[in-house]
Amino acid sequence: MNHVSWTSILIGLALFLFGIDYLSLSLQELSPTRLKNLLAKCTSSTFKAILIGCFITCIIQSSSATTALTISLINANLMTFSQSIGIIMGANIGTTITAFIVGFDLFQYASFFLIIGAFCLLFSNHPKIKGLAQILFGLGCLFYGLELMSMHLEAITKLPEFMKLVTLFTNHPILAMLGGAITTALIQSSSAIIAIVQQMYHLKAISLYVSIPYILGCNIGTTITAFLSALKTNFSAKKAAFFHFLFNVIGTTFFMIFLTPFYHFFLTFRFYIPISPRLQLAFIHGFFNIVTTLLIFPFYKHIITLIESCFKKNC
Repeated sequence: MNHVSWTSILIGLALFLFGIDYLSLSLQELSPTRLKNLLAKCTSSTFKAILIGCFITCIIQSSSATTALTISLINANLMTFSQSIGIIMGANIGTTITAFIVGFDLFQYASFFLIIGAFCLLFSNHPKIKGLAQILFGLGCLFYGLELMSMHLEAITKLPEFMKLVTLFTNHPILAMLGGAITTALIQSSSAIIAIVQQMYHLKAISLYVSIPYILGCNIGTTITAFLSALKTNFSAKKAAFFHFLFNVIGTTFFMIFLTPFYHFFLTFRFYIPISPRLQLAFIHGFFNIVTTLLIFPFYKHIITLIESCFKKNC
């Protein structure tokens, strides 16, 4: 039986999570005031707010951070619930950037990012060089963590228990979706879980048919951060957190209903456009969030009315 180094896998996961968090904080430190001003002021139209939400999330590498920041702005009366809708939808599109970073197989550069970033942090006091060094170091941790996980995840695929679990997920895609939601809620990072799914799919440990519902579930699980952020906030902020949850539930339900045609569509896509397995799942993640936004956008005013009426009944 193959030996599985769970310690190495957990160290890899910890490095990946630290890399995302450190990269996010480093990018926010470059200009936190501008980020807040963009989120607070550039919401004159929902379409513009979607673009801003997408742009900010691409920069800070975390839809949870964008949503939490939006909730804090609502709580401070710097933004209304209706203004936040576009930003939350855009944040869901912007969060796919991490999956694309993983998809482009940049792991071989992890050690270079770590070494250059560490040395620049140690020996340079120039603010711009130090800021760039922090970003490189964050990327290095992210890539090295993924590489470490990848090295030891392969052993898991040989375990009989794992094969039984995969068979169960194959027979019941809803269980795969629930697995994605639960693991993401526990770790509070959809990027980390999706990266693991990308690795497992790359290793041919799981099929595309299992990977899709698991990624869909991750989108529901990631909403836990918004709920935690909104626990001690006003009702407008709580409504924004609920919309974030509703957005992902509606999108996931839609794609689960049409899972088989969706799966066959990507089989055809994969046949005509041969790209790496990791990049395939990055495109699926991006496709899900873009289509869900297009699906909800025409009805967002009705959803706002529904949420507001629900909260009035509970007041």
